[in-house]
Amino acid sequence: MQLGLRPKTKLADTYKEFHIIRIHGRFHGIPPHLDPEIVQMQDRLGTHPAIMRAATEDDLKALIDTQENQLQLPEIQDSYAGYDIISHRNAVFAIPREAGSVDLDLEDECLYAGAFRAPTIPALRERIDAIKAAIPVEFAGWMPIFATMGNCGKHPQFTHTATPPLGYRFTRSALPEKTASAPRWWHLSSMVRRIGDASRGLFVSIRPLFTFFGWQQGASLIGRILLVAAIVKLFFTLRQGGGSILPILRFIRSRHFKSQLMLSKYRGLVFLTSAPFTCNQNPWVIEIEDPTTLFNPFIHNGQTSYLDIGKSPYLPIVKALLESHQCKGILTHMRSTARMLPTLFQSETIARKITYVPLGVNIPARWQQHDRNDPDCINVLYINSWCQLPGNFHVRGGLDVLEAFAILQERYPQLRLTIRTGLPPLDNHYHRIMESSWVRVINRFLSTDEMEQLHAESHIFLLPAARVHIVSLLQAMAAGLAVVASDGWGMQEYLTHERNGLVVPGRYGKTSWVDEEAGLLREDYVPTHTTDPIVVQGIVDAVSRLVEDHELRRRLGQTARHDVETTYNLKSWNDGLKSALDKAVAAP
Repeated sequence: MQLGLRPKTKLADTYKEFHIIRIHGRFHGIPPHLDPEIVQMQDRLGTHPAIMRAATEDDLKALIDTQENQLQLPEIQDSYAGYDIISHRNAVFAIPREAGSVDLDLEDECLYAGAFRAPTIPALRERIDAIKAAIPVEFAGWMPIFATMGNCGKHPQFTHTATPPLGYRFTRSALPEKTASAPRWWHLSSMVRRIGDASRGLFVSIRPLFTFFGWQQGASLIGRILLVAAIVKLFFTLRQGGGSILPILRFIRSRHFKSQLMLSKYRGLVFLTSAPFTCNQNPWVIEIEDPTTLFNPFIHNGQTSYLDIGKSPYLPIVKALLESHQCKGILTHMRSTARMLPTLFQSETIARKITYVPLGVNIPARWQQHDRNDPDCINVLYINSWCQLPGNFHVRGGLDVLEAFAILQERYPQLRLTIRTGLPPLDNHYHRIMESSWVRVINRFLSTDEMEQLHAESHIFLLPAARVHIVSLLQAMAAGLAVVASDGWGMQEYLTHERNGLVVPGRYGKTSWVDEEAGLLREDYVPTHTTDPIVVQGIVDAVSRLVEDHELRRRLGQTARHDVETTYNLKSWNDGLKSALDKAVAAP
């Protein structure tokens, strides 16, 4: 063996046009149609379906050798009505020409760019014709301001925009950030910013000028002027509605001028998600789950238990905004919210704008049918929120799940718990539970297929949360899981105890409840940061019944899936969404 000086081993930069990268203990081969820098910036190395991976460089090269002939690169086949038609992976895609480069392997990027697929070119042209004849509605969830709300604009709750109701099409005006390139003179602003760090107070005071005059892709001078005019008009609208001057100025500033500037070229109906981040420059509709998000960023979920909403300076501001001519509709999938809003705002005008429609989700082909009476193991599933914030582990009842599972696993050794979450700092007690019991932690991003497979392999779904988490609940029901959920606000609008799930007491009135007099959802998430003996015992009792009674487990799971197939599906949702959009378009 050579133990002295030896030549440095050099990693190949490319192999047969594939870019070779070694990172996180694996070798990755990036095909030539992808930009390695963008792939790494978007954290797609471990998830992108076109990237090949192996343990060693030689293994990766062998994999490229065997699969390079099967790698089908996107190829332009035709163009039609402003769309490029491209073949890729045994399908054809239509991509709007103005969208620029689009990674067709990524569902979210296709959705963002307005690209879609079909099995044949004639089917694609037929859909393009239908889209061209449809009324455009701008889905504004892409605006940067929504990133401050857990990136809610990209939440799975709004994937229904990919299949809009008949007669409508959702557009997205902004191009992905990677396609934008600032002119050279714009980089002078970074120098100004560095100087501003030395005198922060001065910089903060002049920053709006940089936003107005600075470079922003697609924003013209006329667009800027029209936006400023809309802001001035909004100020007087909110003032006439009873708002005080300083809160109005704070509220308008929180709408985020840059985000509104990115929307400045659009002149039609806008669809907002959860919070009314608008300067009223366009007619708009909004989809919400609860009233609290309408006040973001001044009032937050989980912090309303002691709030005197009547004394909030933002109540008359939000009321005036919702009553304004530009607000064309308020859509909610919660019946409770539809009832609270008229009480909260004491406004017949707002009441007439409300549309209630139960949410719908896709029905997966793979699902848990509970066909084995005595399986070798029974898989229990707990998942954190879509954005995977570790703090949400508590809000969804993660501590109670671990405490209950420690009891259950001793009683039923065949139980297996999977928790898909990033973990917050936990007491050693909970780490010991995970170490001594059968607990699997998945703290990485899972693709749509991986999530579907995880649901299909599970039997029981735990959601002892402070309040409803609608997409997680409906996805578990659609997958045929036996759901065990808390009695937190909103759960029992979709879940009926003993019929399509089991409801555990201990949350309502403690972590969430409706204040009928104020018309407000009261929430206090602090109790979820320690275990609740009532909730823990409820989980133990419910899961014990499901383990011992196979027929109950099967019946609850199949009823839950049937409810999604017949009621909580995308067709029913789209019918209600169409009604709301029809009302918005027809409004004078």
